[in-house]
Amino acid sequence: MRRFAILLVIACVALAADAPSGESLMQRFIDKSGGADSYAATKSVIMTGTVEIVGRNISGTVTIAEAGEKSYTAMDLPGVGKLEEGFDGDNAWQMSAIEGPRILDGDEKRSIQTASSLALMTAWKTIYKGARTLGEDTIDGLPAWKVEMTPNEGKPETFYFGKDSGLLLRVSMTLSTPLGEIPTSVTMSDYRAISGIQTPLTMTQAAMSQNIVMHFDKVVYNTALATGQFDPPPDVKALLEKRKR
Repeated sequence: MRRFAILLVIACVALAADAPSGESLMQRFIDKSGGADSYAATKSVIMTGTVEIVGRNISGTVTIAEAGEKSYTAMDLPGVGKLEEGFDGDNAWQMSAIEGPRILDGDEKRSIQTASSLALMTAWKTIYKGARTLGEDTIDGLPAWKVEMTPNEGKPETFYFGKDSGLLLRVSMTLSTPLGEIPTSVTMSDYRAISGIQTPLTMTQAAMSQNIVMHFDKVVYNTALATGQFDPPPDVKALLEKRKR
């Protein structure tokens, strides 16, 4: 039995040695999805489409805008109301009809700040201090490499890269929320080439046994953004002013 265990260890080490490094998988994704030059030329993006809470008969519209280190996301769901989240370069916040305005700090702020960066993948070494291939997995029937990403701050995340496509198929993480720490995953699919960048037109977020699916029918890179696009709404501004006193 002991010899059998030793042989298993040797086999696992051999398999790990054959696996591509996490760093090489990150670089392959950049190359396959458009290349560093295309990402460098991208200064902004606006994505619009529909959002559905699966199994709840609830659907509405979604808008995501990003530029540099700033972002804004809005979902308008009949019967639920408007849900907004943003990062203006300094402040991270959320706003909903149910909870009202919230200023995000700590892990919550770091999470949205990281996700807001258009340069997340090409500048990943400034955000993560390590990328380690854990092995193989399957995402929606597609073979994938599983890579543990260790950020400079916060909890490790897991990226899943398609073996054949080289594209990012899923990101798994643990999010800090007012309800506690919640394991969450976002699955990307239906990639299309838009302005030279392979862009997922479907994103599915899974958390707390609930799936939220976003389908984007319009994605525009390097478009002019509305004045004040990333300004917090009045209720959030009021909270920020209150903090300063």
